[in-house]
This record gives sequence, structure tokens and C-alpha cells, in this order.
Amino acid sequence: MSVRVSERMPAIHGRRLDLELMRVIACFFVIFNHTGENGFFRFSLCDSGSLRFWVYLAVSIFCKFSVPLFFMVSGALLLEREESLGRLWRHRIGKIALVLLAWSFFYYLDEVWLGWREFRLGDFAGQFLWGNWNLSFWYLYAYLAMLMTLPLLRKFAGSLTNREFVYLFSLAFVFSSLLPVLQYLLWQENHSFNSDFQLGWVCAQIFVCPLLGYFMRKRIPDFWSGRRLALLWAANLGGILVTAGLTVWKASLTGMLDENHSQSFYNLFSVLNAASVFAACTYLAGRGAALRRPLLRRLCALLQSMGGCTLGIYLLHLFFHQRLPFMGRLWDVFRVRLGLGDMISAFLYCGVIFLMGYGVTLVLKRVPLVRRLV
Repeated sequence: MSVRVSERMPAIHGRRLDLELMRVIACFFVIFNHTGENGFFRFSLCDSGSLRFWVYLAVSIFCKFSVPLFFMVSGALLLEREESLGRLWRHRIGKIALVLLAWSFFYYLDEVWLGWREFRLGDFAGQFLWGNWNLSFWYLYAYLAMLMTLPLLRKFAGSLTNREFVYLFSLAFVFSSLLPVLQYLLWQENHSFNSDFQLGWVCAQIFVCPLLGYFMRKRIPDFWSGRRLALLWAANLGGILVTAGLTVWKASLTGMLDENHSQSFYNLFSVLNAASVFAACTYLAGRGAALRRPLLRRLCALLQSMGGCTLGIYLLHLFFHQRLPFMGRLWDVFRVRLGLGDMISAFLYCGVIFLMGYGVTLVLKRVPLVRRLV
């Protein structure tokens, strides 16, 4: 008998376990994405014919689900709500803009403290407007853009039929995934399809991902059985393998295998990847209701706490990664002293940063005014 997800899904204070689990996993892999040759790009140091090379490359591609998944969670939570434009700008757009400004200034002051630049507000303002002060802050700029279109996205979400949703996602998949693969297989980078034959607005992550999150949570909450989830993950693994093959092929043609030139195809199937993680978390959280209730409630409480701290962890993780000297020595501890494998060491390193960010964020949330910035 089919049981509605809303009836079986464990929650504390109105927060569902599946969405908090998604936030935690996505935040963890955002950290992994910035580990360079110690983790994210470790495959480049392996023999290209080895199993380790292909496994590490697959993990590197897999981690790109994080940002699309964050947008999906936002869509799942925000697109069903009603609020005035004034409230939207004051409480959502204004808050994220303040977070972006404050933390950009924090990283700017950090560079001034290190003697990398002189303190000049014009210098800060220029970089803030035309660039960013942290290589991961591009997401906040994109999130601001998504929030500005939220009233329009809500209209889309409320008016489209399920069939029209499927049509929309199919168009996005064809134009952002299948056609780019076909184009590179046929012509590499020498030719492309007609530049006017594009659906950029449909394929934009700030458009399609929130709608996909809303659709999967609100329109098809009972859809995922074990068999259907397995089929979705089979398709996702196929996309990862295609991406890996194209990455290696391009490297063989260009002779370049470095972090700047090897990610051309990483986002081809990132939305499919994010949808697979979204569906898996929904399915697993629903089955979690079968656990003993005290254990389940403790797990829910921990995930709720961690999920509520993921913004702070995201804002802090590069500071820990780049500025704390002892973090660099962790790699030797994990790989040399403990004799752990490269990828296990990378995951442990990311876990340490995650927990450090979690602890600091919990403290900052107790500080008046500051708590609004994490």
C-alpha cells in the first residue's frame, strides 16, 4: 500500500529530515570541491589506466551536484509560499545581500591583514561589484538572482501541470546535457550548433533547479520506490561515466589535464545528479520512520542542527582550509601516519572542516546581530 511521504516523513519543529540531510551532504561536497589535488583533483596524479584514476574522477564529477541541490531545496521550501514583494526584498533578498557584503568584507580584511593589499574601500567595492572576495561566493550572487525572480518562479510552479513540468525538464536535459555531448562528439570545439538555437533561460540552474525541487517534493511525493530509485541512479551513473569519458578524451586531444581546463563537461549532468541525491534522501528519510523513535528523534535533531548551520559552514570553510596552518598537516596525519587511502583522507579532512564550521557557527548563532549573518 502506498503511504504518502508527508504522513511518514519524520520531522522536528516542522523541518523534514530529508531536506536537512540534503543540505548537510551538499555542504560536505562543497568543501570537497575545494580540496584540489589532495581530493577533488587527486585523479590527475594517478595512472590514467588504473581503476583508482577512474574512481577518483567519478567522485570529482559527482560532487558537482551540490549547488544544483541547494537550489532544489530552496525551490522545495520557497515556491509554495506566498509573500509580498516588500517582505521578499526585506527578509530574503536583503538578508542574503547583507550576508554577502559582510563576509566579503571579512575576507577583504583578511587579505589586508596578511599584507596582500592596502585598505582601500574603492578597491573592495570594485571587486565586490565585478568579482568576488571568495572563490565560492559566486553561489551567493546566483542565489540573489534566484530570489529576485522568486515571484515569477512561484507563478510557474503553481500554474504548470505535471505533464508541462516533465516537458520543461526534458527540454532542459536535451539542451544542457544531450546536445553538448553530441556537439563535442561530432566536432569537438571546431563547430557548434546554430548560436540562436538555444534555451539558456530554461537551462539556467536558478530556474530549472528550484522548479525541479518543487516538483519532486510537491507533485510526486510518492513516486520513488526502490526500483525507480535504482533506475534513476543507473541513469545518473551513466551520465557520470559519459562525463568522465569526455574529460579524458579532451585531455588526450589537448594534452592538458589541470584543474582549470578539465572541468568543461562536469556540469553536463549535474542536475540529474542532484535529482538523484534529492530522491535518495527523500526515500531514505521516509524509510527512517521504521527506526526506533528515540533514535530517530536524536538523528532528526542532529541533522536539523547541522542543516541550520550549513550557511555558516559554507561561509567559513575556505578560511579554515586556506588560513589555518595545522589543516595542511592533517593530510600527512591521515595519509602517512594513519596509512589511510587518498579518498578516505580527503573525506576525513572535509569532515574535520565541516565539524569545525559547525561548532563555530553554533557559537556565532548565539551572538546578537552576528547570528543573522550565518
